[in-house]
Amino acid sequence: MIEVSRITKSFNGKTILSEVSLNIAEREMACIIGPIGCGKSTLLRCIAGLEKPESGQINLHMSQDSKSHNHVGMVFQRFNLFPHLTVLHNLTLAPIQVLKMSKSEAEEIALRQLDAVGLRQKADALPSQLSTGQQQRVAIARSLVMNPKILLLDEPLSALDPIAASEVMDVLRKLKKEMTLVMVSHDMNAVEELADKVYFLCDGHIVEYGTAQEIFHNPQKTQTRQFIEHLKSLIYTIDSPQFDRPELNARIEHYCNRFGLGGQAHRFLQLAVEELLNLIPLDGGVDLKLSKCDNEVRMRIDATLPDKGVDYLNEDVAVDVISFSLLNGLCDLMTETSEGGLHKIHLELDQERLLLK
Repeated sequence: MIEVSRITKSFNGKTILSEVSLNIAEREMACIIGPIGCGKSTLLRCIAGLEKPESGQINLHMSQDSKSHNHVGMVFQRFNLFPHLTVLHNLTLAPIQVLKMSKSEAEEIALRQLDAVGLRQKADALPSQLSTGQQQRVAIARSLVMNPKILLLDEPLSALDPIAASEVMDVLRKLKKEMTLVMVSHDMNAVEELADKVYFLCDGHIVEYGTAQEIFHNPQKTQTRQFIEHLKSLIYTIDSPQFDRPELNARIEHYCNRFGLGGQAHRFLQLAVEELLNLIPLDGGVDLKLSKCDNEVRMRIDATLPDKGVDYLNEDVAVDVISFSLLNGLCDLMTETSEGGLHKIHLELDQERLLLK
């Protein structure tokens, strides 16, 4: 269905894609993962015909009109809905102007696709009157009215709250049965559930590809392993005592929701992080890393800060005895070490009651 052979693409003298190749079968769902700026969106745009590679070939093997990109739909990360047009008008604009459909025929198809994404009742609404998740579903419906054989999705779950993400996931599960899908995403749970094949793209190259199980649980390349470890963690840098605490708490909650942890998990983690930050100096900067063990219900908190020759997890020197007592009660393991001018704190929290219920 999709055959990309050694394509190279540059912008302003900088190589974004370098001899990238991939093959995606009909009705297969392929997911492209990789760090920000590695060329994922550019690769999608090349497949869609929106960008032209300097070298290499892209062949879309379809049963009819295989040279046409009319059979390729793309859902953009920013939705790209026209803010001054109603939902229905957003969906009918391209069929009328590009496919030369009558208004009545285009509206019939548009309403059918809005039904498919559960938003027929929003046909007369403006994009500004929709939630972020609803806007994403409208963007998907807008691509579907063109009857594509291939649908390309650029981060369709980014910036969505858990409820909106679940609604979009329901749509993607249905689409997977009907057409060929190529999705760029950082949502590991979504990729693991949906993908038949996963490509890891880094620095413009395909480093490794395989099934979701192979890539996420048994990667062969060092770059892939490092990226997957990073993807499974929440990393947050505190640069001053006046850092944005509500933002950190929101990210902890989102992290727990992303991994399907229990309803109390984020409060448990937020409390542990809060008490830890009460015990250590923040003026020199702190790097926080939260991660979950794959094979057990155990959350880890790692903090790295400048070494000042002090052991902070010591009741005799703790600046806040109450915070120390709370943290000690929350953790099964607390260690701290110093090396190379850095002080490292490692905490492990193992509370199945809170994480799973």
